[in-house]
Amino acid sequence: MTDEDLPVSDHIVRYIKPTLVMDDGNAEGSSFALRSGRTDETGLSVNWLEILGAERTTQLSAVRKLSRLKLGVNGRFAELNVGAVLECVREELESVRIVHDPLGETEDYDSDPSHAVMEGLPSGDSDQAMLVGDLIATCIITMHPALD
Repeated sequence: MTDEDLPVSDHIVRYIKPTLVMDDGNAEGSSFALRSGRTDETGLSVNWLEILGAERTTQLSAVRKLSRLKLGVNGRFAELNVGAVLECVREELESVRIVHDPLGETEDYDSDPSHAVMEGLPSGDSDQAMLVGDLIATCIITMHPALD
């Protein structure tokens, strides 16, 4: 982990699995909460778009290619502005940071320079986690298809 905060003017995406995409196409707030009972989980994985090029279509294609998740046909990538998320959430929780956390190459995956982590979130089984997740969901700029 580089532990460097992402620039507030930049953007991130988080994969939203199909079961957490609501009928209106938006993401449920629980998409932005740590999973209950996972004490080893310290942050939410996101991808930093601007590190992948200048155009959004190029950035999203790279995220899809580098993803280590099984992307669903009805899954989506929620796009958020780093600064907007921090501003919205910090009213409730000042500890939130979005930091660069590039992933190295493995036998099965290419290196992922776009990987980042949203850290400092409350435990996933708390009321505060649900509130913070809902606040983050209100910051979504747009939802992109997970698959081309």
